[in-house]
Amino acid sequence: MQDEINPQTNAVKLGDWCTTDNLNYYYGTRSSDFITSHFKTFANATNNSNWNLVADECYDLINKIQKNQSATTGLMPDFIINTNTNPVSAGQNYLEDIYDGDYYYNACRFPWRIGTDYLTSGDSRAKTAINKINHWLISSTGGNVNNISNGYRLNGTPIYTWNDATFIAPFAVGAMADTSNQEWLNSLYSKLINDNEFQNGDYYSNTIKLLSMIVISGNFWNP
Repeated sequence: MQDEINPQTNAVKLGDWCTTDNLNYYYGTRSSDFITSHFKTFANATNNSNWNLVADECYDLINKIQKNQSATTGLMPDFIINTNTNPVSAGQNYLEDIYDGDYYYNACRFPWRIGTDYLTSGDSRAKTAINKINHWLISSTGGNVNNISNGYRLNGTPIYTWNDATFIAPFAVGAMADTSNQEWLNSLYSKLINDNEFQNGDYYSNTIKLLSMIVISGNFWNP
């Protein structure tokens, strides 16, 4: 709470290195760090209700981005700026590369984070947020998992024409938010099991796949 949370906005900081010396980063956040299920648990474990405010801030930011920048897709950008005023996706090369404002290799974890919160807490805000992505993704791919892209603009334009577990695994967790997605979930699961063996991926891809599969298989412990 002292080092990783912005005391003025309750947003998750990019790191403990973010200070008021650089407001551009001080009021920035990373959507893949919205571990809302854990924030709720931190509140219970420490008896510090401020952690619930952090979870609330995450959902407030999600709502604003989905409403103003990704109304069609529900996708979140890797990085969000201006958390103290008018939150928007970051520009190119904000912190890492030209895709900092897109649904890329940070934000790909978002459906896993928020999907897990819904599965463990039943938070309706989580279901609303993740279902926006589910509905768009199923429609845009024609229900064909092979049409998923590793990376998207917030308007849904694919960045690549290939995919792997880095993006597919979190989408599978997100698909669990509604039983109407069962056929789609089955397809995502089959892709993970049959087409993306652990040894064929890199460290990042395999780590995300493993953590997602723990949730998908029902072996995740509610934090």
